[in-house]
Amino acid sequence: MSHQPLRLNQQKSLKLSVIFILFASTTQAAGLTVQDYLGQVRTQSPGYQANAANTEGAEKTAAEGDLYYMPRLALQASHLYDAREVSGFFAGSRTTADNLLFGVEKTFNWGLNAKLNYTLLSNNQYGFASSTIPANAFKYVQGNTQLDLTMPLWRNGFGKETNAMSEKDEAASLQLHYAERLAGKKLLAQAEAAYYNLVIARESVRLQQEVLERAKKILDWTSKRVNNHLSDKSDMLQAKASHQLRQIELETSQNAQRAATLSFNVYRNSSAAEVQDQLAPISTGDILKLTPPQRAEKSDDVLAAEQGERFAVANSETFLQKVQPDLSLFGSLAVNGVDEYQSPAIAQSLTTDNPMYTVGVKFSMPLYLGEASDIRQGRARQQFAAEANTRQKKLESDQTWQDLNEKFAEAQSRLKLAEELVKVQKEKLEWEKYRLNVGRTTTFQVLTFEQDFASALITRLKVEQEIIGYYSQMKVYAVNE
Repeated sequence: MSHQPLRLNQQKSLKLSVIFILFASTTQAAGLTVQDYLGQVRTQSPGYQANAANTEGAEKTAAEGDLYYMPRLALQASHLYDAREVSGFFAGSRTTADNLLFGVEKTFNWGLNAKLNYTLLSNNQYGFASSTIPANAFKYVQGNTQLDLTMPLWRNGFGKETNAMSEKDEAASLQLHYAERLAGKKLLAQAEAAYYNLVIARESVRLQQEVLERAKKILDWTSKRVNNHLSDKSDMLQAKASHQLRQIELETSQNAQRAATLSFNVYRNSSAAEVQDQLAPISTGDILKLTPPQRAEKSDDVLAAEQGERFAVANSETFLQKVQPDLSLFGSLAVNGVDEYQSPAIAQSLTTDNPMYTVGVKFSMPLYLGEASDIRQGRARQQFAAEANTRQKKLESDQTWQDLNEKFAEAQSRLKLAEELVKVQKEKLEWEKYRLNVGRTTTFQVLTFEQDFASALITRLKVEQEIIGYYSQMKVYAVNE
């Protein structure tokens, strides 16, 4: 009875140790998850940062097309001092003038250009030759309110040229936006594949090492039997050839792990030859539960192609408008006020007491019709090429998505078969170990079955890698998260 408390303490200590070990192993197993790694790629990869900056910048610069229709404020102030010698009875020796202009101008998307200006002029003339002319005879203040309207009827009729230039600017920015966003998605997909490639490469090296150890045991076992004249030499040669083959396979796996390590580090802007992080393991069950992500209505390459087509159409329209004759209606309406003092002049310039209006039409046309014809044909071909490129991108996007879905489904089917093969090989190996314990089989047979089991694990690993590769590629065509 005296030992019971000690045993209880030992059991508690053992339980605490087991809990600590399980917690430590769970923490270590979690390690660097794929989401953590992709977070490092986003923050550390110069390539991804460039894609992200271009994506955001191009989206913001798409608003440049609206600048054509934004109002513009005009301000102008000047002071004139003129002491040039002039002749004439009413000519003074000096003239001063202060001029102030402010106004606003706007072009509308249906073609009309409107300017509204207010001008205030203060003028004075000094030094008259005749004393009969009062000193302030030519001193006055003039205020002028003027509205100018211009409406194109042929070139840029209904704002076609202005709208086309706006479309060009917006389409060029959006084309870059979608192209850079696509490049960023591809980079993240490649980085995700690099993560899982390293996970699988590490596991492959571990399995190949176990396979090599078993091949060494088989070689040793057959060598002893040959030395004891219990087996033919050909068995030993076969075991030796198998051992050498496993060495080659291990070296191949190690080279693949080295390449996967370098690729893993490159995506997070590191040139290190090793990865110290513990990566999260791959679960066959989780891979079998993967379903294709929801596909976006249009992939980014298609969206970029559509903006390229839009740019080509707008570019062609811009040229067509340039070679059109310019026929425009214009009109001007002004009211003014003149007085010796500023306040009355300003007050009069804001009424309709002294109106002035002008209406007219202007016409001009280019004379380089031969060159224009060649350019027009070139623009038409470029527009056709852009339209064809959009159709091609849509076709390629649909085919790639369908192909990835089929390959993904087929690979998952093969993974189910590979999983069944692993279970069968494991059951076969366990049964053979039981038979060895009861003396009904040989160690050589158990080692051979262990090789079969390890080969099944490697086969399953390769299929898992294939599925993850397809899944990463499919994310490029998925709805943006």
